[in-house]
Amino acid sequence: GSIMTSYDEIWEFFLLNCKTSDINLPTDETLIYKSIRNAVLRFNNRLRDKKIKCNDETETVNRVMNEDDLLILVHYLRLIFLTNEQTFFQTTWQPFAKDVGVTNYGTQINSLGKSIEEQKAEIDRLIMNTEVDYL
Repeated sequence: GSIMTSYDEIWEFFLLNCKTSDINLPTDETLIYKSIRNAVLRFNNRLRDKKIKCNDETETVNRVMNEDDLLILVHYLRLIFLTNEQTFFQTTWQPFAKDVGVTNYGTQINSLGKSIEEQKAEIDRLIMNTEVDYL
């Protein structure tokens, strides 16, 4: 195996575990890297003892991530995409919601909100599972 986990491995793992049709995923490499860095930020903020660093030049993080940590990281990625999608949807459609009578506007927002809450709960569950081992 490699000495460090690459951005490609992280993205592949994300696509394998988290991809859902309702997320508009970036296809552009720069945006993918930016998203990974963003997820790493959230990961580090939550799991302070596991700090990982991104290196854009080598396109790797500074260690080999085990599957537990990878799973948590890619779920943060999914959370970021869901949140972005909600923001995009709100800013795009809210001004017109009344005019065009977007009847499903509220439904759509609620459903995105629910997905975001479920995603946060899933991250909590994954983190709890990793901590159970050390009891």
